[in-house]
Formats: sequence, structure tokens, C-alpha cells
Amino acid sequence: MKIVRKTFQIISTYTVLGFLTTVSLQQISIAAWSSFAKENTAICMAPGQQSLPQIVSDGAGGAIITWEDARDVHFDIYAQRIDAHGNVLWNKDGVPVCTVPENQNRPKIISDGAGGAIITWHDVRSGSGNYDIYAQRIDADGKPQWASNGMPICTEVNAQNSPCIVMDGAGGTIIIWQDFRTNYADLYAQRIRKDGELLWKENGVLICGSSGAQSAPIAVDDTTGGAIVIWQDFRRSYADIYAQRVDGGGNILWDRGGVPLCTASGHESFQVVINNGAEGAIIAWVDTRNGNNDIFAQQIDGNGAVYWQTNGIPLCIAKGNQNYPVITGDGAGGAILAWWDMRSGVFDIYAQRIELTGNIPWMENGIPICVESGIQNNVSITSNGSGGAIVTWNDNRADMFDVYAQQIDSKGLAQWSGKGVPCSTASDTQCFPVLVRDGAGGVIITWQDGRNKDKSYWDIYAQKINSQGFLGDE
Repeated sequence: MKIVRKTFQIISTYTVLGFLTTVSLQQISIAAWSSFAKENTAICMAPGQQSLPQIVSDGAGGAIITWEDARDVHFDIYAQRIDAHGNVLWNKDGVPVCTVPENQNRPKIISDGAGGAIITWHDVRSGSGNYDIYAQRIDADGKPQWASNGMPICTEVNAQNSPCIVMDGAGGTIIIWQDFRTNYADLYAQRIRKDGELLWKENGVLICGSSGAQSAPIAVDDTTGGAIVIWQDFRRSYADIYAQRVDGGGNILWDRGGVPLCTASGHESFQVVINNGAEGAIIAWVDTRNGNNDIFAQQIDGNGAVYWQTNGIPLCIAKGNQNYPVITGDGAGGAILAWWDMRSGVFDIYAQRIELTGNIPWMENGIPICVESGIQNNVSITSNGSGGAIVTWNDNRADMFDVYAQQIDSKGLAQWSGKGVPCSTASDTQCFPVLVRDGAGGVIITWQDGRNKDKSYWDIYAQKINSQGFLGDE
């Protein structure tokens, strides 16, 4: 009986210890995200400068982050994955995506649909000033799937730069870039299968080669394996906004010179785009037709027909300048936008919604997201999955720039603190935040961070904020 009792006590003890160990491990995992705005999670604190972070979901509640990295003097491309609980999963300070000599800049990232990501950048390995376009796919473990240091997408003569990237619906990607092979700025594109095979013509297919420069391309998938490309076009004296659709086979579907979205007097720039869920897109831009910077928008369908009024619908024509719009879907085919707004004399954050029909349901000239003292700028936005949006921005109400966030519902009503939730208020400067949904109603935000001792360089940090506006997993 004593032996049995002793055995039972030993088993009970190990069971309790096992349970406590499990609980402890769970608590460690759950506690990985900080609940304090002065702490946050370090993504990369390597020597040198880390800057321009980009972020995408890992499909499991976490995120994959990529950035420019100068730890070895020249800029390289690195990446890191962080899980839903804030655990950094890959090598300390990130895995190298490309570390060849000379500079690799302006990474852009999309999901590969399988827990990894595809990253593109412009690359000067072939000689000073002669940028080319490269790309790499990394899997969920951070391992490269294509050629070491990236696969060449376009290595034509002269410079290729400013790539943008969209998913092709089959685990691969379409990349579009500005191309000077003719000594003029044109637009080209290439499709890459998930195994790294180039599917279109070597060095890309021509998207637009009209007279004058075509620049600053952006793109969105057309939901059928192709892409809708939007750009700033200088075929006239001032910049206009044009569009083109390319299918999964590399065929141009609309007018060869592109479809004009806005040719109003003045200068149109800083265009943004979101698909409308029906093979078309909603586009917005900064517009100077009224003598200052305003925000206008237009919708184009899958056949290249412009839906709304000629040269676009005004979303904000308030006094002062409105700059740098960002856009996300409203879940019903329309869009929600946010921008930097100078109507008060300093930058604040405003937002507006436009429905698929072109109706604007919110307050004329937009609703205030943050009008606190000081400057609010560098805004980023994503859908909240329920008809509203989550917005993050730089905020210097406390002198140094910090990172704040706010959620608004489909009516534009603030869901969190009316002044915004502080996400990072660490020492020195936090700036250029970008965000991605976490799949549970919240977001993960990443940014450049100057809190560490060497003030001449930046690091990369991240923070989760849940659907209720609390930091971490609370």
C-alpha cells in the first residue's frame, strides 16, 4: 500500500509539475507581446541602419517583415517572422534575403499563400546607377526558395526601379516596375510562378510606352490571375493618372496607351489603389486642380470603363493641403481612405469612405481621426474585417514622434480611445509605421525606431494591438 501511495504521489507530483510547466510555457508565449507602449518587440537591432519596413500576414496570426539593412555598409534586404504571440521565429536580427555587394533598396512584400512571402526590390549589383529588378521567395521557416540572393526579374540596359508586387492567385506573383531601357521612363511587368519560373517574355512585357514618362507604378490583383496597374503619366505638361490591365498570360486588355483616370488641370500624384472585388479597382490620388492639394477618387471596371464622374469624385477639398492618401477596402466593394491633412495649419489625420456606387456616406471633407496638438503624419491603414478600418500614424503630441492607432467602424465612429491608442512611446523617435491584420480583429504594426543608444541609426520594432484597442494579447 505504501509503494502504491508513494507511486501515486510521484505521479501526482510530476503531473502537477508538468501542468505548471505547460502553464508557464503558455504564459511565456502569451506574454511575448508587451502590454506597455514603452517596450514593444525588437525585430532587428543589428548594427547599422534598418529602415523602410514592409509587412504581410503569415496566414497564422503573425507577420513577415522585410526591410533595408545597412549592417554591412551597403543596403541589403533582410526579413523576420513573428508569430501571433509575439515570438520572433527566425534568426536573431533577421534572415538575409539579399546580401550581394552594392545597394538593394525599396523592398516590397506579398504573401505566397503558403505561410511564406515573396519580396522584390531594385538592385544595383551590376553597376552604379544601373538598377535592376530582383525577387526572392522565402518559406515559413525563412529559407530562400529561388536563386541565392534573389532571382533576376529584369536586367535590361539602363535602370529599372520602383517595383510593385501583387499576388497572381496561384502562389506566384506579378511584378511591375519603371524601366529606362529606351532612355525614357516606361512601365514593364513580369509574372513569376511559385517555383521561380518566369512566365512572360524575358525582361518583361510592356505595360505602357507612351510619350513622356510613366512613373510611380502601383498595382492590385484583378482577382482572376492578372493585375490592374496605376501610374503617374507625363505625356502632357502635367502629371495625370492612367491605368492598364494585364491578364495572367501577359496580355494587355485595355487601350494600348492606358485608360485616363484623371486628366484635370494641375498635377495628380501619390495615387493609391484597391480592387473592388469585381475585376475592377478604386483609385485615389492627390490633386491640385483647385490650387492646393486635395483628394479625389475614381472607379474603373474590368473592361476599362470609368464609372464615376469625369476626372474623379472629390473626397476632400477642405482648405489647406491634403497629402499622401492610403486606402483599404470597406468589405462591400468600396473603399476607406486616410491622409495627412493641413486644414488646421499643421498635419492631422482624416479619413473618408466611398461606396461602390460613388456615394460618400461620411462627413463632407472627411472625419477627423486624430487632431491632437503637434503633428500627425505617415499614416497607414488596413481593413478591420467588419466594414471599418484600423489606422496607424506618427504622432508628436509629446514632442518626439511616437506611434498611435485608432479603429473606426463602417460609419466612421472611433472604436478605441478618442485620441488614439499609444502603441509605442519609447524614447527618441518611432516613425513610418505600417500594419497588417492579425486575423482576430487586431493588427500587428511595425516601424523604424530610434530608441537605442546610437542615435544615427534606426532599428525595427513591432507591436500587436487587439480588436479592443489593448496592446498585446490582452
